[in-house]
Parts: sequence; C-alpha cells; structure tokens
Amino acid sequence: MAGEIARQLLVHNIHVNGLKAVIYSYGLSASRYVEYAGALTFLLPELKQGGTILDVGCGHSILPAYWQRLNLKTITLDANRDALKWQVRKSKRIANVFFQAVLADMRHMPFKTKSILGVSCISAIEHIRGNGDIKVASEIGRILKKNGISIISIPLSSHEKSYAKTRWTTGIPPVLQSLFKFCLSTILSKLGVDRTSSYFERFFSNTDVYKRIIEPSDCLKEDCFMLKSGYIIKLIYAKIFPIGVLTLIEYLVAKFLMTSKRVRKGDALVLKLRKTNAKKKL
Repeated sequence: MAGEIARQLLVHNIHVNGLKAVIYSYGLSASRYVEYAGALTFLLPELKQGGTILDVGCGHSILPAYWQRLNLKTITLDANRDALKWQVRKSKRIANVFFQAVLADMRHMPFKTKSILGVSCISAIEHIRGNGDIKVASEIGRILKKNGISIISIPLSSHEKSYAKTRWTTGIPPVLQSLFKFCLSTILSKLGVDRTSSYFERFFSNTDVYKRIIEPSDCLKEDCFMLKSGYIIKLIYAKIFPIGVLTLIEYLVAKFLMTSKRVRKGDALVLKLRKTNAKKKL
C-alpha cells in the first residue's frame, strides 16, 4: 500500500467527518486503507481523460467524496436512503457540488447498457443474500462501457468453500457486546455503521470468486491483489476492540497488512475487471 495514499485518506476522513475522526475511524478500517488505495491505483489512470465513476453500495464510505475531490464526475448508488442523504450533505460541504445520488437496488441498477466507464464496489457485493452477488456482478458488466473498469473488493473464505456470517454483531468482541448489550444497535447507528438484524456477509472461496463474480460480469480479470492480516492482528480485533474503531490503531495496522498477487490464501481480494469480449479464469 502506498504510504502517501494512506496519509491522504486519513486527512480526507478528518475532512469529511470532522475532528471526531481523529479518534473514531468512521469506517476507515485498516483493510479499507488498502482497498481504497487499490481502487485509486487501478481506476485513476483509466479516468484521467474524463468519464463517470459509479460507487455501488456506497453506504457511509468516504471514497465517493474522494473521487469528487479528484474532479471526477461521481454517482453514488445505495438502497439506504439515509446513507445517500449523508453522502449528498458531505459532497455539498466538501466540493460545493452535489453527487448524483441514486436510490436503487444494486441488483437492478437504473443505468443504460454500456453507459459507465468506471465502477467501484468496495466491500458491498458480499452483503447481498442468495444469488444477489451474481446479479450485481452481471449488472456491473452490463452497464460498463467497452474497455470500462470495475474495482470489486470481497472478503475471502478461510476454507475451501464459501460461507456466510449472519449475526449483526459480527466483528464485535463478546466483552463489548455484553457491556453495551442494551444500546449497541443505537451506538452503531449513531456512528454510521450500517448493521441491522438482516445482516449478511459472504466469504468467497477461490472457485466462487470466478463463478459468482468474474464470470457473471462478463469481464476480464486484468489485475488483482490479496490482502492478509496476521494472527496477532486478528486476535486483537476478536478479543479487544472491533474493526474500524480507533483511527490511529487502524492507520498503523494498515501498514502491517500484507498484500500479494497470489489469491490462494488471504482475508480479502481486490479485483480489477475490464469489460471486453474475452474471459480469463482466476
């Protein structure tokens, strides 16, 4: 991960969320530093000459506002009305222009076929139940222009098969769940954490990365990288504090995440897909 990009994202987070972001990371977890840096590295060279970038499943992400700061025409899409309102408020304050915010289901995006040059979908597609991830990948492929680029990040399975987590308290250490038992959902809502009783997160096997993402998108896997955290980092998150809480800790942890072009074992994968008529297996 480029250190300069990480520093820019840290400053941008404070710019978006105010001085409170010095303490609470507002979703800019260690893995997000790496995923956002990957999206920027993969997409920016493609969009230098203009074009529109669509951020799919934006939630309360700070990435759309970052695209906007880079003078890119940005569209945000999400099924969460409150998240879109938040995005619009931030875009107006930061860039003095409004996003084009689209309230829609990712599985049925209201865009013309071959109309978008760049798509970012960071840690969003895995939260769609059933075959929703397949439908989203297909929609992304449909709306991409020829030679258009999509950046999709997904969590990887630690087993040979894919599996899902459905508890909305996933990633929160048991001691904190007990301590804030009666107000945890309220705290998460106030902090802009999109968790509900219908929470769902799929962890993809290597086989399903191809079958459920690459193949349905009708795109070529042009590049990718995997990120992986060590045992100690996982233990800290599991027993001491949740992912994405303390800004300084997340920034420091990001520096110790390993990245690799190998995709056999890891915690998450960032894919660069190009819309062509050719296909290539993972």
